[in-house]
Amino acid sequence: MNSFYESYQACLHRWDVVLLPLTLLVCSALLAVMLWYLHARRRLCMSEEHFRNLAEASFEGIILSRNGGTICDSNERASEMSGFSRQELLERSLYCLIAPEYHTLVHRAIADGFDGPYEIEGVRADGSRYLLEVRGKTFQSGGHTMRASTLRDVTARRAKEAQLRKLSAAVEHSPASIVITNRDGAIEYVNPAFSRLTGYSMQEALGQNPRILKAGDQPEEFYRELWAVLLRGEEWRGEFHNKRKDGSLFWEMASISPILNNKGEIISFVAVKENITERKELRDRLEQMAQFDMLTGLPNRRMFLDRLSQTVAIAQRTEQRFALLFVDLDGFKRINDSYGHEAGDRVLKTVAARLAACIRMSDTVGRMGGDEFTIILSTLAHYEDAGQVADKILDALSRPITLPDGQQDTVGSSIGISVFPEDAQDGDGLLATADDAMYKVKRNGKNSYCFYHSCKPVAVVQETI
Repeated sequence: MNSFYESYQACLHRWDVVLLPLTLLVCSALLAVMLWYLHARRRLCMSEEHFRNLAEASFEGIILSRNGGTICDSNERASEMSGFSRQELLERSLYCLIAPEYHTLVHRAIADGFDGPYEIEGVRADGSRYLLEVRGKTFQSGGHTMRASTLRDVTARRAKEAQLRKLSAAVEHSPASIVITNRDGAIEYVNPAFSRLTGYSMQEALGQNPRILKAGDQPEEFYRELWAVLLRGEEWRGEFHNKRKDGSLFWEMASISPILNNKGEIISFVAVKENITERKELRDRLEQMAQFDMLTGLPNRRMFLDRLSQTVAIAQRTEQRFALLFVDLDGFKRINDSYGHEAGDRVLKTVAARLAACIRMSDTVGRMGGDEFTIILSTLAHYEDAGQVADKILDALSRPITLPDGQQDTVGSSIGISVFPEDAQDGDGLLATADDAMYKVKRNGKNSYCFYHSCKPVAVVQETI
């Protein structure tokens, strides 16, 4: 008995020796497991927090749905876009956020696992619609089919793109030529109107300098001033005389503006140009009509009087003498009555051409009206000089004139001469005295000339100074 007890006691002693280390070992293992669990949980929480922060930091809406469309999570951007709070989105159907006509498209994308971008119309909490660009990824998790979808509001972008398309269409279809160059003047873009006007295609124009259009008759100072204005960052407006590819000339009214970057630096220039060739031709014709006789092409009464006034002013400053000749046709009424107005017009045009051929480039011949013509001999050294011109005119006008029907006839002329400053001190006075002298010739038999300052026959008029 004592032997069994002793053995039992010995066994208990050995167990006590083993139990303590074993307990310590088990406790250490449990502690290690707990620490590992806590560390893993902490890492998991940190990972979840990172992913949540990442999702919240996204500029796109993110929605997580399961089993074909039930929303189980979303980020703040999705709430902002849809107008629903995150809590309101949870357990709501994904299709509540989509316009009904796009449900089939979205369902097919989810079923097929399509992960490319596509556009739909979204519906906000207030019922308003907006454009969405959607991308999604389908995956399996916890026995569920999950769909992670990113939503991007592209309403503003599409509106800007539509506006740009309109602007582009407006530029492409504009009747005005539009040219864009870089800062150095190399052409980067031309619209179809430019090609139609100049004959240069876009491919031919790209990289070229607009100077390919220069007609060459505008001074270099004109272009230096243009560039000075543009490089100051200001708009320039003006007219260009340009040349087409085929060499023909045309006029353009241009508005050129510099284009600046965010730093205020000039990066390019845009020119909008309108073809004003017809307008300038019309303006020139109107100016011609206002200043020149339409039948003969000579200066009309208004322009002649202006030139007479200028000649008087110059003669007063330089103390020079000049003469005014008043020429009235003899027998013109007979031509009109016998052959008609067409023949009369032929006579007037022929007379105008012959008068112009009798004078110098510095002199002026004009038609005052009817069959009356006036001539300014801008400088006169001697009285005889005016008489020589008058003789030349009488000889030229005495030659036969061929009429429209082929017949020939003649007219004569009576010429009165007034000299500045002896006969008058101004234009009106010179016209009046030359007219008086012309009527003296009419009364004395016509087809001759005389000076106002003398009532003697022309043959005995002498130099008085």
